[in-house]
Amino acid sequence: MMKCRLFSALLLLFILMAAGCSGQPAAVTADDLADQVYIYEKEGFGSDFYITLNSDGSMRCSEGALSSYFGLGTWKLDGDTVILTTDDEKFVNRFAVEDRTLVYQSADSTGFMYLTVSDGEKFLPSGAPVGSLDIDEG
Repeated sequence: MMKCRLFSALLLLFILMAAGCSGQPAAVTADDLADQVYIYEKEGFGSDFYITLNSDGSMRCSEGALSSYFGLGTWKLDGDTVILTTDDEKFVNRFAVEDRTLVYQSADSTGFMYLTVSDGEKFLPSGAPVGSLDIDEG
């Protein structure tokens, strides 16, 4: 009887440990993404194309130094999808989050004003805190 209880306890412990180590990555949170600058992996419109996500839910994007348009608006995290919406509601763009990189999702996205970003292209975290990059704002 004692061996049966010991075996049952060890089996339960093993099952609980296996469930905790499922190999699934931890869910991304808004705090993981906030206060970061993300830079497009390709050339922007005369300089880097960047997106800034602020912790207050605001966002800013610039397609580059030759762009006269600055996309100001809001961002939210819905599951593992970041949704950017400009204040004028002309542009709504979606990105999957993979390893803290924003991966463009063309489905249900409006695109951008000057550049065509293809499905699956990435915006990489700069690693620099907001406000520390020397970004030419035209």
